[in-house]
Amino acid sequence: MEKENDILIKRISRLEGQIGGIKKMILENRTCDDIITQVMAVREAMSALGVEIIKNDLACQPKNKKLDERYLKSLFKMN
Repeated sequence: MEKENDILIKRISRLEGQIGGIKKMILENRTCDDIITQVMAVREAMSALGVEIIKNDLACQPKNKKLDERYLKSLFKMN
């Protein structure tokens, strides 16, 4: 469980950096295209974090079954 938590914390730290980058881009008056590209990257990263949290939480999984990753991605509207 500790290894899984470390992986999640690294993902969250990366997200914090990406969000800080978006803030900096706005303050620097970067183009809308550049900012939206980063917003979409954060959105995907947040969805991936959600999938990992659910995959690692046995309470979220049906008894005697593994959750299908395609199903999890559909919950977060990921490609």
